[in-house]
Amino acid sequence: MQGDKKAHCRTTADSGEGHLLAPFARILLAIAYVREKDTSRARELLLGLGREFPDNGLFSKELARLDKTH
Repeated sequence: MQGDKKAHCRTTADSGEGHLLAPFARILLAIAYVREKDTSRARELLLGLGREFPDNGLFSKELARLDKTH
């Protein structure tokens, strides 16, 4: 993800504005961090998303996958 796009995603993710837009931005950032091999940041975002959306098992699955690969 290019720097400007990533910065925009960070701003959106951190702003807390919008019920769906901020979590979506955090998902995109997590993907970008995984691609950049920044697993600690990806893990932090996925953990937060898992706490925010406990009924969605996708985040815990992705965390397990991340831990298995890295």
